[in-house]
Amino acid sequence: MSQRVFFLISILLVFIGVLGLSGFFKSKTPSAVIAPNVIYKVAQLNSDIRKGEILERPDIRYIKLTEEDALKNGISNNIQINHISGMVAKRNINASEFIRSNDFLMPGDPGYLDAVTGEGMTPYPLNILRSDYIGLGISVGDFVDIIILTSDEQNIGETSNSKYISSFRSLAVSPLIKNVKVLAIDENDDDFLPLTIELSRQQIAKMVIARRIGIIEVIKSSIKVQSHNMDINANTHDVLPNFKSVVEIRGQTRALN
Repeated sequence: MSQRVFFLISILLVFIGVLGLSGFFKSKTPSAVIAPNVIYKVAQLNSDIRKGEILERPDIRYIKLTEEDALKNGISNNIQINHISGMVAKRNINASEFIRSNDFLMPGDPGYLDAVTGEGMTPYPLNILRSDYIGLGISVGDFVDIIILTSDEQNIGETSNSKYISSFRSLAVSPLIKNVKVLAIDENDDDFLPLTIELSRQQIAKMVIARRIGIIEVIKSSIKVQSHNMDINANTHDVLPNFKSVVEIRGQTRALN
């Protein structure tokens, strides 16, 4: 082998060695793929809510949390609160807390009535004909006024043997209880409107007597009605102004005949 060839081979080997030392022949490692940040949608309240208070749809707000912050709060998935009319807080909840569906009670859930009934008040079942409900529809949490139709000449209450009013001579309508809170409604009955209302013990005593002597009807309370127009009173003469009757004086009272 000639010296020239040997020299060229030597130079080539040195060149290859230099490239090897420089890492030229090392396999290029693929660049790591950066995983996108995971974001969770979570729910909070716009303001604090007390146990038994009704949750309205506008009370709920949604914010976004990174996966790290969500895991710190025990959250591992998106949270969606399916709002149902009448749902109430199971406990006192601060606006800063993250809420879940199990923080609330739905109408019909065990413990629902205990949660929504105020201190010193009692749930009272009132099963009335839908025809005896006056006005627009009511929802759980609304307030209603209870009025009564009575007659001095006939028992027209639930204990009456007659289904019809035999005399309209002394019919009268008067308010019985005002601003009663509706705790629950059973919408499954087409003819009746089974309500559960919140009453004090004194109000329950009035209801027990009223249902046995008169016809109970319900009207939705209105905050627009002025206080001096709150009373609902009427008798036969208000409907039939030309109705003639004999007025009999009995001591200090006056009776219509």
